Amino acid sequence: SGWQRMGVWQVPGAAQTTTTAVAGMNPAGGNGTGGTFTFTFTDTNGATDLGVMNVLVHDWLDGRHACYLAYARGNNTLYLMNDNGDGLLPGLALNGSGSLGNSQCTVNGVGSSATPSGNTLTLTLNMTFGGGFAGNRVFYLAARDVNELNNTGWQAMGSWTVQ
Repeated sequence: SGWQRMGVWQVPGAAQTTTTAVAGMNPAGGNGTGGTFTFTFTDTNGATDLGVMNVLVHDWLDGRHACYLAYARGNNTLYLMNDNGDGLLPGLALNGSGSLGNSQCTVNGVGSSATPSGNTLTLTLNMTFGGGFAGNRVFYLAARDVNELNNTGWQAMGSWTVQ
């Protein structure tokens, strides 16, 4: 059958060494053509210290032919990488309207939001996946602060079987 990506496992590690952190994803697993996904990021200096949060849905850490998103907190805008992985598509303000898509995924403004509260930023994305993106996919998340002094690095936080 060949190797199949069936899920992710979080191994407890050393104490956090940066102010930024990837706190979680909900749901962390499932299947279907899409859904509403919630990603949680934290910063010990407050949610306003978070700069850019990344979500990459793919088989591996590669932005080509992927659902590769970047949320810029400062201007409340979500960006999506083009199919070739070499440029950003025009951004989508998370104000409850419009959509943003490439061949792998579409994010709908309705049902999508970014909510800061204390040290936490919750990014909720209403996503659908393209039929050509079918298969087991991994959600990789990363965050960096506004001064780009703290970076979480990529972390596998969930998996989804795109149908």
